[in-house]
Amino acid sequence: MFFKKNSISDKSKLKIAIFHFAFIYSGGGEKLVMEEAVGLAKKGHRVDVYSSAYSSKLCFPGVYSVKIKTFLPQISTVLPEHDSFQILLTCVVAPFLAFKFRSYDVILAANQPSPWIAFWVRLFFKVPYVSYLAQPTRYIYPRKVDLEEGLIFSRKRLFSITAKLLEVSTPITSYFDKISIRKSGLVLSNGRYIKQLLDKTYDIKTINVPAGTHPAKQLRDFSKRADGTIKVGKTTIQKPFILITNRHFPQKRFEYALAAMPALLLLNPKIKLVITGSKTFYTDTLKIMIKELSLDDSVQFVGFVNEQELSNLYSNAYIYCYTAPEEDFGMGIIEAMGNGVPVVAWDNSGPKEIIENNKTGLLAHPLEIVDFTKKIELLLTNRKLAENISNLAYSCAVSDFSYKNHINLVEEALKKSITE
Repeated sequence: MFFKKNSISDKSKLKIAIFHFAFIYSGGGEKLVMEEAVGLAKKGHRVDVYSSAYSSKLCFPGVYSVKIKTFLPQISTVLPEHDSFQILLTCVVAPFLAFKFRSYDVILAANQPSPWIAFWVRLFFKVPYVSYLAQPTRYIYPRKVDLEEGLIFSRKRLFSITAKLLEVSTPITSYFDKISIRKSGLVLSNGRYIKQLLDKTYDIKTINVPAGTHPAKQLRDFSKRADGTIKVGKTTIQKPFILITNRHFPQKRFEYALAAMPALLLLNPKIKLVITGSKTFYTDTLKIMIKELSLDDSVQFVGFVNEQELSNLYSNAYIYCYTAPEEDFGMGIIEAMGNGVPVVAWDNSGPKEIIENNKTGLLAHPLEIVDFTKKIELLLTNRKLAENISNLAYSCAVSDFSYKNHINLVEEALKKSITE
């Protein structure tokens, strides 16, 4: 039986549901959804955020006031793979969840299985939905680096029931993945690179709505990044330092930055590599490499940092390294640019669509560590170049990658999906 939602006139204030697959990391995707919820609420809309799995301790604790609701009661954390099972269970019962969302004007579905759940709400209650995608569904369309490392969502272990279920169900889930995305009123893509990939993968036309950042109100004098110290938590950091802020996952390839450090220390024995983020199994692997390279005194792990501490790190960092080789976008890049930190990244995937080489950052030949190291050395030895890149990167972040622009584009898409 199908139900028809009442027709909606052109409303200036909407009742919006935002779906996101899980809030169990402090990562860029989670930050973006929370910023969207805050930004749309500030515009006067009523916004509710729903997810399959949520941990207030693991996902930006104390940073955002956004209340996260879960689609289903949470499975006990004592059970192995409880988050993965929670997400899979939500997908299975999605048709029975549709009733909960019949009163919303529109749904913003951020990455699968969000479009899948929103698809059933539209089917039964004619509630329109807009999909926002940061990548094609990863376990169906894995990158080379994912095949090498195994997906974090269901790491390839012999005893992983989740991995086995995903493998067996891939043919049918691939079909439903395409259907639910193609039935979206509009599909928004996180950046130009991912737009091209989504358009090809799903045979659709997406709209480029890149992620945002909060640029610094005033750009810091670059000379102050070279000397002195700062304190983050209980850790004192000597300048100049190179910064990495990604999640501790193998796909991020921090080891490329570690491999560059011996040469950089010959150039400047005082240089430090500072790495933020909560510890994972990958952190232990990095620490082994640090010992092997005798970098114990040159690499500092500062753990999870709050937004104020992160801002302090960005405003004092001399260089920002983005080592992920196949990143779909790279929110850390635009955050660094928004604080005037010169970025070194690979000339590949998302970063090459954000950075204009030699102007708003430096791009190294893909996976050539020697070239990556040379780009960092160039910034360390050429202060004028580093300052010029700092200024241009900041201007680019203000004009192209602000949260203000992002929220305006998302709001426009949500309203358009209703009228159409």
